[in-house]
Amino acid sequence: MLNGYQHDGGCEATRADCHNARAIGGVLLPAGVKMLDRLVVVSTGGLDSVYRLRACSLGAGHSSRPADTPFSYHQTMTTDAYLYLVRPGDPGFSNETVGCFSIRGIEFSGQTIDSQKCLDIGVETHPPLQPVVAKNGDKEVPVAFTWLQLRAEVWTRSTPRHRVGRVHIDQKGMLPNPASWLWEVLPRDVEVIEETRSNQPNAPIYLQIEITGLARMIDPATGLLFDIVPLRGSNPQHTMELSHWERLMQHMEYKLPPTQAALAGLSSLQHPSWAEATRRLENARSHHRAGEDYDALRECLSTLESLVSLPYAANAWKDRLKALPDQKATGVAELFSGMAMYCNKVGHHRSRDERNATDDLLQMPLDHWEADLSIGAAQFVTAYALRLRMSGLLAEKSAPSSDTYEGSQS
Repeated sequence: MLNGYQHDGGCEATRADCHNARAIGGVLLPAGVKMLDRLVVVSTGGLDSVYRLRACSLGAGHSSRPADTPFSYHQTMTTDAYLYLVRPGDPGFSNETVGCFSIRGIEFSGQTIDSQKCLDIGVETHPPLQPVVAKNGDKEVPVAFTWLQLRAEVWTRSTPRHRVGRVHIDQKGMLPNPASWLWEVLPRDVEVIEETRSNQPNAPIYLQIEITGLARMIDPATGLLFDIVPLRGSNPQHTMELSHWERLMQHMEYKLPPTQAALAGLSSLQHPSWAEATRRLENARSHHRAGEDYDALRECLSTLESLVSLPYAANAWKDRLKALPDQKATGVAELFSGMAMYCNKVGHHRSRDERNATDDLLQMPLDHWEADLSIGAAQFVTAYALRLRMSGLLAEKSAPSSDTYEGSQS
């Protein structure tokens, strides 16, 4: 017997409350995942009913995009989130499957919530080949479900698991077919996803969508309420190709990991030099997300080279810092050239004399975390140099001949 349920916000709803509540959403006649023929006895307000849950199997990838869908869900594989009837006291999923949601894909359509851009999660439900019925005495009545409460969460797959973003489901999102849920993804959520795949940066994005809710089990012909039932489900794994994930981040205007920005004060973040440095290093971050760490460092070097020719030569910088005291100009020049020298010697050039078994010059060892720190350092160095340029302290005049610079390396 189901006596009460906990709603979001901590309030408790009794069966009477749920019975009197207006059903927000359409009738759900979900598809099953395997043959079931078992009796479930529940008590509803003194009426003893026997439910015979019958469902039919559906293969993976059965859903298709309706003709009137405004955009297609491509680059992601359709996966099913199977719905189970939850028993009071059950710690996990029961074996009583009552249907499934098909997760068609994740796209961007320009929708916002409080000015925050959101992604669309396309979902579908499928009616069973054989209806779910409730047996009252000798009479079997087809059963339908209407959602009273529906909640979805997106989680990362790797351990430790993290919940990312917030899924908003409105009244239309509870309707049977097709529906769209809005996934609010903040920059910190993107960084969490990026961190979970740092060990395999060129691998697809793996997510899991978990669904919980309360539904009314009713006679669709008369509206007779049989019971209020909690449902729970999840899809084993939703896969998104890296190229599609990159495009979604561009639509969301994700540029800089929040943890890097957190190291700078408002006086730096609000200056135009910071945004410009972020823009110039976009290619470096894109290479890094794809696991192309050497290319990421070469992009950092190219960014510094756009400011000063031969950026790994300290005199190339100092020659343009004449407005600063000589001692400070020396320190700033060595700071900038040191960053460029690292990117040049580690990311760009191979060893000058060490060779491998095939007689090729060795590439310098470079871990993914090293590239991550280097791009972060390049963000600060580039912002510093740009701010000096914008204030007129870093001149734009052409560099003298490269053979006058110490430490130059082509």
